[in-house]
Amino acid sequence: MKQSLKKGDVFQVVQVENFEEWTGDVFQSNNQNRCAEMVTVCWAIWRHRNDVVWNRKFSNVNRVAASAKQYLLRWKFAQVNCSSAPSRFEVQGDGAITWVRPQDNSIKVTVDAALFENRDEYGLGLVARDADGKVVAARTHCFADKVSAEDAEALAIKEALSWIKEHDWQEVLMESDCLAAVQAIKSTVEMRSSFGLAVEECRRELRLSNILSLLFIKRSANTVAHCFARASFKYPDRRFGRTDIHTEFLDCILLESSNE
Repeated sequence: MKQSLKKGDVFQVVQVENFEEWTGDVFQSNNQNRCAEMVTVCWAIWRHRNDVVWNRKFSNVNRVAASAKQYLLRWKFAQVNCSSAPSRFEVQGDGAITWVRPQDNSIKVTVDAALFENRDEYGLGLVARDADGKVVAARTHCFADKVSAEDAEALAIKEALSWIKEHDWQEVLMESDCLAAVQAIKSTVEMRSSFGLAVEECRRELRLSNILSLLFIKRSANTVAHCFARASFKYPDRRFGRTDIHTEFLDCILLESSNE
């Protein structure tokens, strides 16, 4: 394996002649962080090997190393978050399995993202509904970029925060079915990754917004936003109002509302 990882910085790609010597050096360092990084990189290489063999999906060595670093950062964050989190959700409404209408004079915005891996694109769906359960606005957008599922979800939340600022809604609640993104945004943990950058932008936008809360909901409570996200490749930059919601979304909207 000619291209591998530097002794001092496991995630930096350089020339290495002997894989066994590299792994032995890391283990003998008795440095837990370096060992964790090395194990994660080996796992990422194995996963990439399986993608090549079984799915004919190819990537370069820098992307494999970057994905390993990002995965480890998220795993560390999850351990910190789980060790300090209460046994129940902190905010009423977190973890809901069905969509619930907002209170009077409030708007609820649900957010979702979808990956289109065969096109190296991802899309988002944003849906705002009032206390009557009616869609007051919605948006779809498709981006030509290959990102992870968590990155796409965090970026969708960031886009939703910017979209909300375009309206004069006074009280807004946001919901996403990506637990990792919601927990990361609510925490103060710094993450040096593309996911961490999106999370930090969300935190900044939240501090300046009139968002009452950001909640995690189950996928079963987020089917409408998911429908819009999946349709974003057909409507790559589309804004919908009360009167121009396409018929393909109506069944999904009615079904989700009926599950309350």
